[in-house]
Amino acid sequence: MRTEEELARVLRTIAERAEHVDLLSGVVAKRRHRRRLRARVALASACVTILGWGAAAWWPSPPRPVVGTAAPAATVDQVWPRAVFTMPGRYRPLAAISATELLVWGEQGTIEVYDATTRRFTVVARLPQAPRDVAVGSDRVAWLAEDYVWVAPLRGRGAARRVGPVKGTSVDRVTLAGDHVAWSSPLDGVWRMKVDGGAPEKVAKGLQLLDWPWAIDEPLDIRTNPTRVVNLETGRTFRITPARGVEGLRCGPTWCLGMRDDDSVVQRIDGSQVRVRQGLRGHPYRDYPYKDRFFSGGMAIYDAQADRMVPFQAADGGWSEGQGVIFWRQSGQLRGVNLAAVPPAQ
Repeated sequence: MRTEEELARVLRTIAERAEHVDLLSGVVAKRRHRRRLRARVALASACVTILGWGAAAWWPSPPRPVVGTAAPAATVDQVWPRAVFTMPGRYRPLAAISATELLVWGEQGTIEVYDATTRRFTVVARLPQAPRDVAVGSDRVAWLAEDYVWVAPLRGRGAARRVGPVKGTSVDRVTLAGDHVAWSSPLDGVWRMKVDGGAPEKVAKGLQLLDWPWAIDEPLDIRTNPTRVVNLETGRTFRITPARGVEGLRCGPTWCLGMRDDDSVVQRIDGSQVRVRQGLRGHPYRDYPYKDRFFSGGMAIYDAQADRMVPFQAADGGWSEGQGVIFWRQSGQLRGVNLAAVPPAQ
C-alpha cells in the first residue's frame, strides 16, 4: 500500500514531465499546441489512474456478506423412520411390545395389540375401564385393577385372570419378571407373585422398581437424589454419585437425569459423562430412562447411548407417553414413536 507522500511524489513527477515536454525550435505553433494538449491529457489520465488506485488502497471494498442458515435438526421421521407409526385416533398406546407391535387401549373398552406393519388390531381383553400400571412381555400382559393383579395372554384371545390381591399402599409400578408379576410402591418396597397366582412375596424394602430385576431407593422428595441401584436377582448394589450441583436425579442402571439450576443434566450413575441437554424440561424429575437409554421432554427424545437429541413435531405441542411409546394427535389420527423399534446406538 502506498503512503500519501509516495502518492504526492508520483503526481509531482508526472506534472514535471508534462511541463518539460521537449519543444523543438522551429516547430510551427500548431504542432506546439498539439504536443501541449497531449501532455495535459496524459497528466489528467495519470492523475485519475493514480488517484483511483490510491482510493482503492486506502478504502478497500467491504467483504461480500456470507449468508448462511444453520441446518435444522433432523426430526424423528428422518432419524428413526421405522420407529414412527400412525393409527386411528380412537386408540391410545399403552406400551411398546416389540419393534412392530404396541399394546393399545380402545374406546370400546378393549386392550388390543396393534401391528404397525399390517395395521391390524387384535383384541386381548375387554375391561370396564382403561388399566393403569401396565406391564407387557412378549407373550402376556399384566396390570393392576381394584387392588388385584390381572394377567392375560397376548395371543390366542385367552380370558384375563385375576391373580391378586396386591400387597402394599399406593402401588404405582408393575413389571413382568419371568413367571412372576412384580410391583412396588414408594412406601412398601417391592413385591412379586407368580402369574398363576399364589401368595405375594416381599422382595425388598425401601426400593422402587425400574425394570426387572433393577430397583432403586428413589426418594419421595423430587429434589433429593437416590443413592443406589440394586439388581434384585444378584443382590449387587451400584452407588449413585451425583455430579456437582445436580439434584432430583432419576436413574436407570446406567444413566440418570437431574437438574442443576435451570438446566437438565444427564450423567452416568457414577457421576461421569455429565451432559447438559436443553429441551428435557418437559418432565423435570420425571422418571427413569426407558430401557436405560431414552429420556423424553419438551418435544424431543434424548438417546443417552448415542448422545443425540431427536425432536418430534407434535401438533400444538401436546403429546403423551406410555411405556416406550410417545404419541400425539395429528389430522384426526394418532402419530407416534415406538422406542422399541429404534436400532442400537452406533
